[in-house]
Amino acid sequence: MTWHHSTDAAELWHAAGPWLAEHPFENAPLLAEIGHLLATDPAPEGLAGGWWTEDDGTVSGAYVRAPRHNPLLTRMPRAALAGLTSLLPHPDALGVPEVIAADVIEAWAAAGTRLAPARSFTVHVLDGRPAAPTCAGGPRTAGPDDRALLHRWFDQLMAGLPGDPSDRAYVVDDPLATGALALWEVDGEPVAMCSRSRVLGDTVRMGASYAPRGDEAYADAAFVAAVEEARRHARHVTVLAATGDEHEAARLAAHGFVPAATRVSLTAPGDG
Repeated sequence: MTWHHSTDAAELWHAAGPWLAEHPFENAPLLAEIGHLLATDPAPEGLAGGWWTEDDGTVSGAYVRAPRHNPLLTRMPRAALAGLTSLLPHPDALGVPEVIAADVIEAWAAAGTRLAPARSFTVHVLDGRPAAPTCAGGPRTAGPDDRALLHRWFDQLMAGLPGDPSDRAYVVDDPLATGALALWEVDGEPVAMCSRSRVLGDTVRMGASYAPRGDEAYADAAFVAAVEEARRHARHVTVLAATGDEHEAARLAAHGFVPAATRVSLTAPGDG
């Protein structure tokens, strides 16, 4: 039993892709991150990843740490966690499936690092047809002429999310280049946007839906338009929401989403 390491997302996907795809809901954040890396830069500076194999060579765990992001883990055996503590010593934060959160805390504590749950996220998966928007306007796919507007919107969105590590390329540039960014327009004027990740493991993760004037109905309409398009490209359409946010859970349920898995952000004392 051992860890194998790589600084190349293509090598990581080749070795651990089938394992990641075995739990597509739980691993949706990793699939989205690796999919973006594979399509843009498989081996950027600062990338680290690895997969754990049993004695018979089967993969039973993996992790990825993208540049400027905290490491994301799949479920894995306790022996794998014990080996991973020396590879990821003193992390500021780890993103892990809820089913192994207690084991992760115990493993890093044994290595001298205290971690505690900070936030919990529910992965919702599409299991029905989204409700049709009732607001004025209609959808269209964003194109090159929308780039400047979308970059302004991204700046406005990030200004309200201090500390969020989301990359401009992931939220805007890559979806724009692949036709994966939906706009909602009223009288020819874009009023909201929503993007989606690359498809990997037949799974797609919905990105941020945003209306710069704060109109939730328009943001919701853009989300529905993006979901309708996403379901044509992937078997599993997923979206993350804060666990316990009843308003968001009800909104997603109205659009055919059901809770399917939970992930937890574990942080060191003093970190958000």
